[in-house]
Amino acid sequence: MDYAQRLARLRERMGQADVDVVYLPRGANLFYLTGVRRPLEHGTDHNAYGDWASGAYIARDGGVVLLAPRMGGAFYEAEAMDKPWIARVRLIQETESPLAVVQQTLRECAARLGHVAIDDRAWGQATLALQEVAPEAVFSSASALIAPLRMIKDDEEMAAMRRASELADLVFARTVPILRPGVSEFEVAREVDYQFRLAGAEYTSFETGISFVGPAGDAGRGTTRASQARRLSPGDSVTFDFGCVLGGYCSDFGRSAFVGEPPAEYRRIHELVLAAQRAALEAMRAERITASEANAVARRAIADAGYDDNFTHRLGHGIGVTVHEPPFLDAVDQTVLQDRMVFTVEPSVRVPGRFGNRVEDVVVVTPAGGEPLNRAAHDLVVVA
Repeated sequence: MDYAQRLARLRERMGQADVDVVYLPRGANLFYLTGVRRPLEHGTDHNAYGDWASGAYIARDGGVVLLAPRMGGAFYEAEAMDKPWIARVRLIQETESPLAVVQQTLRECAARLGHVAIDDRAWGQATLALQEVAPEAVFSSASALIAPLRMIKDDEEMAAMRRASELADLVFARTVPILRPGVSEFEVAREVDYQFRLAGAEYTSFETGISFVGPAGDAGRGTTRASQARRLSPGDSVTFDFGCVLGGYCSDFGRSAFVGEPPAEYRRIHELVLAAQRAALEAMRAERITASEANAVARRAIADAGYDDNFTHRLGHGIGVTVHEPPFLDAVDQTVLQDRMVFTVEPSVRVPGRFGNRVEDVVVVTPAGGEPLNRAAHDLVVVA
């Protein structure tokens, strides 16, 4: 990944917008621009002294300065070791004021603080501190500068996303054999997560979703938090929704299964969902369609078959260094699709208490239409 070039493009956009400093906490934007990784966060609040101020301070000129709390700061120091575009790492000691360190860092970064852009996911405490340090500055969202860069994937990003998608295909193949009457949603989700770790994923890109729907009723809500009380039974449908992070880039994947001989209606719905996805892919030609129009193409196929009320979510979303990122294939996003934008395309039909069916692939936009990165078969999996 050419992080130096990405920073150069950011600084060009900073100049155009008259932004003096960009502040990015640890997260997707920081990884995209500098390669500083994102370890899986703790499930509980885990506050180190001064961690609200940690992250990158990027001036229009000069290198990137990383602030980090002393506790856990070794991670930042190791991340900066082979990255010459990072000027230095400054650890915040418990004997000093984090606010004073932020003030000192900003003064070192830029002689002028007329306009500061802040990551959307910055802590409120950090935003308030920056406003206190630079009371005369204009503040804006850093996403206006960075999101357009992230939307178009380069060759290295495409290769990384292809590898992450291939890993999802592999995990699906390794998980299907545990489907049998009596297994729980939780056990299937746990197997998915285990297989990802076994295959080398950094972690899952979101909470693994496994959903059983059938005559015995719906199970939990298709998450690993689902109760183990609901066991897979004949006549149940199973939907998969999972992904991983590999090399900093995400995958997102979906398929469907049925226990026993599927009724004719369910087989028709399965083919309907696949047809809706194919129609969307055919329509997703660079410079020819908007995100909302692509969503409408798939919805129309399902609505014409009488299941409009059972397709309850958007068609898909941008994906890259985060699993959900703009643009979005929904009813309101008017972004014109561009070559090398990457989306999930995930139509579904869910009839509560009866069945659910979904398919999901990661898809790259090309002049000829959407090209799936996943290679797993779309056939309905039938569990004996």
